[in-house]
Amino acid sequence: MKSKAVLTGLLILLVFTSFSFKCNGGPPADNHPLRPAAQAAGDIAEGIKAMTKIKRALAKSGALKPAEERPLNDALLKLVAADRAFVKEIKALKSASDLNANKSKLCVLFAGLTSALSDVNSGLLPIGDANAKGQLATALATIMNLLPAITTGLACA
Repeated sequence: MKSKAVLTGLLILLVFTSFSFKCNGGPPADNHPLRPAAQAAGDIAEGIKAMTKIKRALAKSGALKPAEERPLNDALLKLVAADRAFVKEIKALKSASDLNANKSKLCVLFAGLTSALSDVNSGLLPIGDANAKGQLATALATIMNLLPAITTGLACA
């Protein structure tokens, strides 16, 4: 009997507490001009993660020789660093005026990201095993297909 009274009291408290919060029609629309670019940069990070897993599996199976893996690993590390810097800067933007103030920095970071992608592509060239090269090239193509979303939103000159 006592537990029913406590439960009823807590339920009434919950109802009145929920009425005290003012709703303004839900969360604001997410219409930041770089939202697609931020999503693409996050997807690039996932693609890099997938490519790293493929590289590790190929190295473990022997399809990727240590001499081929080392430069590719270095290029992937550079790509991870470039993507993290770009994502960090995009996440720091809070308004369109922030975008205008930091556009040149974002363009420099994007140039670093594309340069790192080029280095990864160069790291694929010396790989002798066609199957290993094909798997890694497919993963890289997935990442490269995300770049238009960034270039459209950022529009670097």
